[in-house]
Amino acid sequence: MMQFLMAAALFLLAGVRVPALLRNRTDLVFSCAVYGGVGSLLMSPIVYVPVDTALGGMNLVKLVLNSLMIISLWYLRLAAFAAIAPEAGGRRSWWTRTLPLTLTLTLQTVFFLLTGPTITTPAWGIYEDRFPALLFSLMLTLFICSMSAEIAVICFRYIPRMSRSFRVGFSMLGAGCIMGFLVMAEMCLSLLARHLTFLAILVRPDFPYHQLELVATVLAGAGLTIPAVAGRAARRNLHRWNTETLARVESIWAKALQSTSLDRTLEADPQAPVQDRLHRMIVEIWDADLAAGTSATFLDAEERSYLLSVEAKLHISPARA
Repeated sequence: MMQFLMAAALFLLAGVRVPALLRNRTDLVFSCAVYGGVGSLLMSPIVYVPVDTALGGMNLVKLVLNSLMIISLWYLRLAAFAAIAPEAGGRRSWWTRTLPLTLTLTLQTVFFLLTGPTITTPAWGIYEDRFPALLFSLMLTLFICSMSAEIAVICFRYIPRMSRSFRVGFSMLGAGCIMGFLVMAEMCLSLLARHLTFLAILVRPDFPYHQLELVATVLAGAGLTIPAVAGRAARRNLHRWNTETLARVESIWAKALQSTSLDRTLEADPQAPVQDRLHRMIVEIWDADLAAGTSATFLDAEERSYLLSVEAKLHISPARA
């Protein structure tokens, strides 16, 4: 049941990211959610058994779902770095940047082949009786541990620099990654204890793996969603401000040119970005006001105050006090 809840949470996250996917034609969080959602579905015994049986009944689905979860975590890492510290990749080559992913996928495939054909074993903890199978499963848990730790570190390192929505979102993502790290660390101990019996004293048989995985997934998903939702709201507000401001500044600009009979040497391009058009029109208004002189000024106090506030919003140093 927990696997279905995890899959539902991940597919919900994917749905939230569809607008970004359509807008940019690609979205790292969407890819992370889809790969993770499919992997979570395959993890459920209700889905695992019939699918694996159809593929020959030799646990081939384990290789598939482990690979999906590894790729999902890799996309989560890329999304976190792209949002928080896009410069972190530096000038490293594509091969160097993807080495952890390539190495993990390769090693787990090798260990899966070394394990050899086995009868479908959907229950966790049975398949790992063979040592190569143990190493195969460790590839996933160790990869999740390393990615979770790396994402948590980058989140909490850069949180002080973030805006409010990003600070809340990436604090939740970091907390989810810390929880994911602890769950995977406990799972690593449990796996190793099957062959290294002296570790059994550290294993908690009643450890709520799936419940904590679900909480970690929800925290990470919500953390990635909050900045995106806040970003959409900010873009809507900016669009509304641009529209309203452009209409008012344009009316003042038309009055300025008419009042002073100046040539429109800086006339804004209607195809240019709104910010550029506003900038150009404000420059012309101040020029027209200077040309008119103090005795024939056409700007009243309210219009002057409004233009100065628009300049401040556009991060333009006022040309006239």
